[in-house]
Amino acid sequence: MRKILCIISLSLFTYVSQLHSQSVQLPDAGEKTLLNSGWYARRANEIKIDGNILSSSRFNSSGWINARVPGTVLTTLLENNYFPAPEFSMNNNLIPDIYETGNEFYTFWFVRPFEIEQWQEGKQFWLNFRGINYKADIFLNGKRLSNTTHEGMFLRKSFNITPYLKANGSNLLAVIVYPPDYPGNPNGGQGGDAQIARNVTMQYTPGWDWIQPVRDRNTGIWDEVSITATGDVKVLHPYVVTKVPGVRIPEGSQKDAFVKTSVEIENTSANLQTGTLVCETNGNKLTQTLTLSPYEKKLVSFKDLTVKQPRLWWPNGVGKPELYDMRIYFEIDGKLSDSHSLRYGIREIHSELSQPSGGRKFHVNGQPVYMTGGNYIASDWLLRLSPARYRTEVRYHAEMNLRMIRVWGGALLERPEFYDACDEYGILVFQDLWGSGDCNGAWEDPTKLDSRARRWEYPDNHDLFIASVEDQVKMIRNHPSLCLWCGANEWPLARDIDEKLKKDVFPRLDPERLFASYSTDSVFIGKQGDGPYNIQEPEWFFTYRSFPFNPEAGSVGSPEVESMREMMTEKELSRLPRGRRVDNVWQYHRDLGYGDHLERYGEVRTIEDYCKYAQAVNYDQYRSFMEGWASHLWEWYTGILIWKTQNPWTSLRGQMYDWFLDVNASFYGTKKGCESLHPQYNIVTKQIELINTELADHDVTVKARLYKPDGAVIFEKEESTAMAANSVKRLFSIPKPEGVEGVYFLKLTLHEKDKFITDNVYWLSTKPNDYTALANLPKTSPVIKTSLQQTDDNYTSTLSIRSDKNISFFNRIKVFDKNSGKRILPVHYSDNYVTLMPGDSKEIILEFKSSLPKEQIEIAVESWTK
Repeated sequence: MRKILCIISLSLFTYVSQLHSQSVQLPDAGEKTLLNSGWYARRANEIKIDGNILSSSRFNSSGWINARVPGTVLTTLLENNYFPAPEFSMNNNLIPDIYETGNEFYTFWFVRPFEIEQWQEGKQFWLNFRGINYKADIFLNGKRLSNTTHEGMFLRKSFNITPYLKANGSNLLAVIVYPPDYPGNPNGGQGGDAQIARNVTMQYTPGWDWIQPVRDRNTGIWDEVSITATGDVKVLHPYVVTKVPGVRIPEGSQKDAFVKTSVEIENTSANLQTGTLVCETNGNKLTQTLTLSPYEKKLVSFKDLTVKQPRLWWPNGVGKPELYDMRIYFEIDGKLSDSHSLRYGIREIHSELSQPSGGRKFHVNGQPVYMTGGNYIASDWLLRLSPARYRTEVRYHAEMNLRMIRVWGGALLERPEFYDACDEYGILVFQDLWGSGDCNGAWEDPTKLDSRARRWEYPDNHDLFIASVEDQVKMIRNHPSLCLWCGANEWPLARDIDEKLKKDVFPRLDPERLFASYSTDSVFIGKQGDGPYNIQEPEWFFTYRSFPFNPEAGSVGSPEVESMREMMTEKELSRLPRGRRVDNVWQYHRDLGYGDHLERYGEVRTIEDYCKYAQAVNYDQYRSFMEGWASHLWEWYTGILIWKTQNPWTSLRGQMYDWFLDVNASFYGTKKGCESLHPQYNIVTKQIELINTELADHDVTVKARLYKPDGAVIFEKEESTAMAANSVKRLFSIPKPEGVEGVYFLKLTLHEKDKFITDNVYWLSTKPNDYTALANLPKTSPVIKTSLQQTDDNYTSTLSIRSDKNISFFNRIKVFDKNSGKRILPVHYSDNYVTLMPGDSKEIILEFKSSLPKEQIEIAVESWTK
């Protein structure tokens, strides 16, 4: 370890490059300029002067490296090639851990030299940090901007830098960033030894059962840095509440809705200020004349707005998530002082513990909504966050027919761009704060340094925790997607914090939303509990009565073979798991294990066999999961949140898509099982069931056909029925086929009048847990036609796939670069892993971005039966 430290220190000290300060265009009032590039970094112990001297000196780039901001110390070092990619193999073990090195190793200066393009008189300029982990002192042109050291990962900071900016010449912003005071021992426990929870920061960074330790604990300026401009009066923290009385429907004429708006106004000057506060939305303009004393800050409420024929915001699969724009601004003598723009949705949510399930039932705009959803950890374990990645991930959840994302409490409150995407795709958010039962004392744990009683008092600074909550609530509370707040994962926060949140913070700052003390709180979900997390027999999901609103239950989810090859070497991949014997690299990537489920499809000899069989199991596992829960809609369950839908690093467990953003068959099993109007086969009762989680009644026809492996139809039945909204209906039984040994197929199709709604294909077997006969299906090549349209970097493809006289089983579609053979990611497929009965055809839409020319893009189809 000491050798590694020496090499890195020498490298940082001797790196020399010719770097120049970048110019900055100061923003107009109410606007912002991002400082998300042009930064440099260096280990703090190599700088022998303080921040006042450093930021007032002429910047010399010798010994400094290009820095990633927003980012962390580790991402900066990775981008400068000091370490290999920690997502591959066991490379993460090559990176020194802060527990071994001490905090000094990851304490860094970040500097941003800049020149101002054009000075603007009469304005106040503000330097804003949206997230620093964990402590920081901030200097500009020889001045320390804060009176105290900034502390806390989730606390925004803003500084008036007008007096310190240089209109001519070079400015130097210098920030020294310190790691969490208690980084903790990554000893294999959940959150390591739990010392990380003494800080107000994310808890998974010392490691969890699905991730390895983040070596610097994500120390750095991890979120955006900006300069904003105002006059003497600032517009702060608008709050929009919408009221939608009665029971509504997504379509047709609407009764009135109501919009209530308030905002904080601050006079930042030593003078009396008089001006006009304006709110503009939906063609309305509300005004108030205000006079503010020097440095006065006040909360101002506008007159309630009545909205005629409102366009309502609905969750995914229920209706359209309609959005409105609002602009609030303050003018002094007709000149803009400050402005704040936002989007909001007109919707109202309430909930109650319902019978007979005893679970929490949510109502949106008066209508009950069955909640299917998933647990979300973070977009990237090293906080390489982007609006584009957020949009892809949220869109994936919408495409899986999910309605809710739970942002898990051991990670972070996501950035506003995440909630923007949830607003647009109609995904409700179950938002945890920063705590977990593992770190915060839910149970005795020998991996933890402190006692259970001491851990329940974490974090050490309760006032900082409350201040951080207040700040972050104000940041995201206007998002219509935000459904509820939850104190922590599986265990309440320290008693005084919990009481403060319940009795003061949320009643004062966001009284319209539900607050639950913790994710398994019986007051919230009914019967207390969560889990399980391992692979189950498909029948289990139909027969075992779990918790009525289970906040986390999960299973397997290994990725496709291309992703596996970007996670491990060929030698490591060849050491396939055998029963309880799992290779250490597979263990390192948190392999969960499939029991004997893969062998039910055939002998697993190669990584190709492993991934091929795993995808069939993934699809069947998650379809059964969602169908089993839906079979007991309202009777047993009001909702289910999968643990988990994604991983922030290259993990082998619980995911619908992987860290590379490639989907696997779990995605499409979930998508199928969560259809809002859905025919399904109850594998326990052998009955056909209809699920309708929409708000409208439907008159539908269900057809069932059984097929032999050679494609011959051996049973057929059809039934037309009225399907009530938000209900389950049980129809006819499916007989056991005669004259079939082993695999056979059941295909269900659903029509409304002459309109095709959906289908659902099952592979079944007369031999319990034996699907090996799938390997003996007649070989066939489906007929495939594709068209590819390009607009700039945006591609859309329509793929038509048709089977011949044989069954075409489990066709996987993928997109790649013809020249390199590498995948193009991410890709949005309207369907995938498609099984076709003889003569069937499907049309599948693909959407993706690529800078490659059209002729270099190839769309391929892999089939079990080719």
